[in-house]
Amino acid sequence: AFARARVGDAAMAPHRYPMTSMPEAIDMVLSRAPVLPMESVPFRDAIGRVLASDVFSPRPHPPFPASIMDGYAVRSVDCPGTLRVVGASRAGAPHDTHGSVESGTAVYITTGAPVPCWADAVVPVERIVTLKENTNVQIKVDASYKPWTNVRTVGSDIALHETLLFSGDVIGPHELGIAALAGIRNAETHASPRLAVLSTGDELVDPFSFGDVSGDDDENEPKRVASGSIYDANRHMLLAMAVEAGCVTTDLGIVKDDPLALACAIQNAVATGADIIVASGGVSEGDKDYLKQVLLGEFSFDGQPDTVKGAIHFGRVLMKPGKPLTFGEIKTNTKTVLLFGLPGNPVSAAVTFALCVKPAVRRMSGYLNPHPPRIHAVLGHDIVLDHERPEYHRAVLHWPEGTVRDVQDKVDMTLGNCPYQVNLGTENLPTAISTGRQISSRLTSMKGAEVLLELPKGPGFCGKDTRVSALLIRGELGVSREMHMGRVRPVVTPAAAPTANHGVLGAAVAKTAGVTRNDSSCDSGKTRRRHGEKPKVITVVMHEMVPALNVDELLEESTIPDGERRVTDDGNDDGFAVLSAAIRVVAESNETSNSNIEGTWQVSQVFAESGTSASLATTIRHAACTSQIVLVAPSGPAGVSSQAAVVVGTDLGFPGLADRMWHGIEGVVSGDDKELNLKELADKHAGAGVGAGQVAGCVVLSVPPRNAYHAIKSGVQRMLVVPREKWEGLVL
Repeated sequence: AFARARVGDAAMAPHRYPMTSMPEAIDMVLSRAPVLPMESVPFRDAIGRVLASDVFSPRPHPPFPASIMDGYAVRSVDCPGTLRVVGASRAGAPHDTHGSVESGTAVYITTGAPVPCWADAVVPVERIVTLKENTNVQIKVDASYKPWTNVRTVGSDIALHETLLFSGDVIGPHELGIAALAGIRNAETHASPRLAVLSTGDELVDPFSFGDVSGDDDENEPKRVASGSIYDANRHMLLAMAVEAGCVTTDLGIVKDDPLALACAIQNAVATGADIIVASGGVSEGDKDYLKQVLLGEFSFDGQPDTVKGAIHFGRVLMKPGKPLTFGEIKTNTKTVLLFGLPGNPVSAAVTFALCVKPAVRRMSGYLNPHPPRIHAVLGHDIVLDHERPEYHRAVLHWPEGTVRDVQDKVDMTLGNCPYQVNLGTENLPTAISTGRQISSRLTSMKGAEVLLELPKGPGFCGKDTRVSALLIRGELGVSREMHMGRVRPVVTPAAAPTANHGVLGAAVAKTAGVTRNDSSCDSGKTRRRHGEKPKVITVVMHEMVPALNVDELLEESTIPDGERRVTDDGNDDGFAVLSAAIRVVAESNETSNSNIEGTWQVSQVFAESGTSASLATTIRHAACTSQIVLVAPSGPAGVSSQAAVVVGTDLGFPGLADRMWHGIEGVVSGDDKELNLKELADKHAGAGVGAGQVAGCVVLSVPPRNAYHAIKSGVQRMLVVPREKWEGLVL
């Protein structure tokens, strides 16, 4: 037993390089990546560089009053009237009269031409009538013109000493055009990092080198390699990625699995002025993986010590792909060189370059935010999670026709500036589609990849329509400083699929798509949040609008199980009415809230996949995890589907609350039944679709199809201005 214990202790000995989390690794890299010195380069050669200082205009533009259009330069006081044409002013050939001329004269002028000093307006050529008298030309102007009409005054586009570009701006074609317009020739930018790339491995063959390993002389055919050899893809890919990132690159070629050759290659890169060295391969646990030992100077050659003297800051990272990622430094008398040891698998090399090397390059280049841009997306399908490591999953994006801005504008126009937290569920976010099998040797999984999905470690899976964060690795969105959104912690579904005995919803959950229910996240007694720990959020559960069905369609729908059929009423477009009513009530409550109550209420929204009671109930349980109040938009005739969803999706009732909501609209639907139309009558006798309950400490209400504001105000508003533990006393 003692011997077995000794063996177990040895097996559990700590690794020489402890596992580092990805956020810690990136912070470590950026903290050691210095911003490179400033240098002056011609503006036309500075595309892609970052400005190191502000750029000011040395002169105004236009430098003279210029005509906005083709026409006639006139004195505004002479209009209307008949004017004599005394000359012409064209772009590059101004009118040669510099002094004053007699009144009642005009000068023909073209777009952009200098306006004569005596003129103060331009009459469009289509607004005059030309009169000729022998050799004299006259024009008739029928309208009056204010001074400086159709004239660009001096400095109206660019003022003298105006700040045109700011330190930290990335120079692109438009920035170059602005500099050229102002006559600025040179740009003060940060130097471009010098990056050297090498690949390690006895098995590697350069596919673009001269000669042919197999002896085949046909230059048009792909070169074939000897048994046990492969083409070196990493080095060429990484060199291209470095150029795309703005580096000046050096190709160190293929280095054999030999410590001396590797040390010489690294020393050569340092001697030639590299700021960053990127080595592909040789960083894992194999007996030929020498990079870490060489970097630490642990070899001696012919009795001489290793010439490389460096330090390693981390040698393993908790990520997939790319666990062997290594980062170190080599100090010289003049500077410190960063060294990245990337895994040999090509996908791992590409991903770790994008996540670690490129941010270092951007920091050294002077970018204000060197991180890759982060956006939000929804999954187009289930993704099984890795059991051991967080994953950066390659994916492409499919954008919907509408955008978040479209919906936000609609809400703003309706509601004004009310407290409103944009949470549009899955409807207006791009859909992320995996590039396929994610094995790290399969480089084709990078083809077309636009983002890396940030997925947590398992067990379990992230279901279709789950909201996730995604790091952009391709495209021009990274230029925008506003494209960095917060990281999302996606909902993880346990690996076991829901069954008929799975909680309250049973088989309905197993059948219904939409927001995935996770009982372990908020429903169980051990993990349920207490009232005070939840954010002060009211979530409105909405669903897509489905047109009203005719009688035949209704009959056909009646044969479909509830969990699979569509909503069958004509009240499916009331979601925004409920949303606006909730925001209005919250705005009123925040204005009158007790100063002793911390924080203000916010309103968010989520979308269920359909308006069936099963789908709505699933979404209710999900929304209850992060809200104190959930309002369900009406669904079904007289709101019966949404009312049923509250019954199915909650565990407890909430006595008195539904009655209070009903009293808020009673005056609208009460009275003589003879005076009510059929829909109002149905609302009255069906309870107006109002229901109330509780789940996971959250209060859930179904809102009536009409008069949502009065119902919400009557039932909810008083609850918003007192602590959660006093809510029950308000409604009993």
